[in-house]
Amino acid sequence: MKTLAGVALTVLAGCQTPPGSRSTPDAPAAPVAVPQAVGPQPVITENRQALDLRVFLADIRSRPGWMPVPLKPSGMLYVRPEALINRADLIGIQSATDQKGDGVLVLVLSDDGLRKLREATAANPGLRLALVVGHTMLAAPSYAAPITQQQLAFGVGSARNAELAARSVAGVEAAPAADGF
Repeated sequence: MKTLAGVALTVLAGCQTPPGSRSTPDAPAAPVAVPQAVGPQPVITENRQALDLRVFLADIRSRPGWMPVPLKPSGMLYVRPEALINRADLIGIQSATDQKGDGVLVLVLSDDGLRKLREATAANPGLRLALVVGHTMLAAPSYAAPITQQQLAFGVGSARNAELAARSVAGVEAAPAADGF
């Protein structure tokens, strides 16, 4: 299982809630409405060009052994160094938009990935799930109840951010980056 240590410097330097995101370290994220797919829906397969994806437990309060991650423009998030799930726990990924047109990255979890996430969120109520793609933390929404759905949606700012992240994780060639991703 990969750890956060390998991405710490990049995440520490560039971690922030994406522009346009309604999630802040002090306020819980609003639930994402049923997203609508944007373009092709990449499927996760073995691909050396694909960026890694990891989801970590996170909190706005300091916890022993958890890594502090400064948020821009201000704030601090504390991230457990062991990933809950990674790219291997996915069976699909989609870029989508919510009802307001904001970008959403939808992870389709394997049965094992869902089991891991359900157990971790049940044992750690009211924390956050930090989504890291490559070396960039894209979102860290809070959750109120254990995760029980096969599809896990993260608000990632723009529809372009969602598309770039989905294509990068799936290993599909993408157009040049936009919106800071």
